[in-house]
This record gives sequence, C-alpha cells and structure tokens, in this order.
Amino acid sequence: MTPPDPSASKEEWRSWAQLRRRDVDWDAASTAITTVLQDWEPLRHATTALLFLPMAGEVNLQPLMESELTCRWLTTRTPALGESLTVHELGGPLEVHPFGFLQPHSSAPEVPPRDVDVLLVPGLTFDLWGNRMGRGAGYYDRLLGRARPGAPLVGVVPVELVVDRLPAERHDVAMTHLATEEAVIATAAG
Repeated sequence: MTPPDPSASKEEWRSWAQLRRRDVDWDAASTAITTVLQDWEPLRHATTALLFLPMAGEVNLQPLMESELTCRWLTTRTPALGESLTVHELGGPLEVHPFGFLQPHSSAPEVPPRDVDVLLVPGLTFDLWGNRMGRGAGYYDRLLGRARPGAPLVGVVPVELVVDRLPAERHDVAMTHLATEEAVIATAAG
C-alpha cells in the first residue's frame, strides 16, 4: 500500500495509516519494540519515563514495567475534549476511559511533564524528520510542548509505519527519536 504524497492532507494520511495498521502484527511488534527499548541507554539511565497504555492497534509497552529497568513509570490521563493530557504515576488503580482504553484513576498523583526524563509517544505514523501523525485532537502536542527541554521524545511505531515525510504544522511537536522493531534512531529533529 503506497503512502500518500507528502503534500496530501492530514486526513488522507490518517486514512492511509488506519488502513496500513490493519496489517500489523501488534503482538510481534510490541515484543520487538519493547526488547529494543530495554537496551536503549537513555531509557536505562532514566529516573522517570512516560509510556502509554495502548488502545486497540497500538504497541503495548507495559512489559517494560516488568523488565530490569528501574525507572519510575508514568502514563497519561486523557481529559475532556480540548483539555490537556496530564501525567500520573502508574501502579495505582486504573479506570476505563469512555473510548475504551485504561488510564490512571483521577485520584492518581499528578506529575509535572517537566519531571519526565524520557517520553514514549504513540502515533498513527511518523516520519524520519520526527513528525508525528496522531488522531487529530492535539492532546500529545500540548503535552509535549510542556516537556523538559532536551528530554528525548520517542515516537513508538512499527517500521512499516515510518515514512519519508509527513505534513506538519507549526504547532506540531517533532520527535527526537523513533523506536521500531529494529532500533531506536535519532530523527532529523533529534
């Protein structure tokens, strides 16, 4: 399935990515990407790391929490539409968001985004320049804009969803790295 032209609209790219994602073996991709991340030095030395609890059709990074990595694991809580994601400690009670994914209970302690050493970020597709195509609500762009300068922003993505170039807008926050089944690589923004 050929990706759209780089000048195509974000909606065209999202449609392509949604179709392409149907062919991904998510269990195999999750296992391989988790293995790659366990050996990545910045994550091995991190005190705090943000991961995402997967929606259907996303990489599952939860095995990282059971690995030899010793960082404090954090994740996001999704608010009402238009508000910003918040960061919370993992390990306490979880609840089901109305869209069907797990997230920390509202009583979980909040952590300022600037306190996170490494941020592992989901997306529909990414490019080698660090551009990320999300689902279109802007939640992660607002969160990443509040991250500590210099903290690695790592797009987590199966290699078949990495493209040469995506459309980007001024408010889009570029990833410094991409984690695939093959390696963690620096992007042009990194």
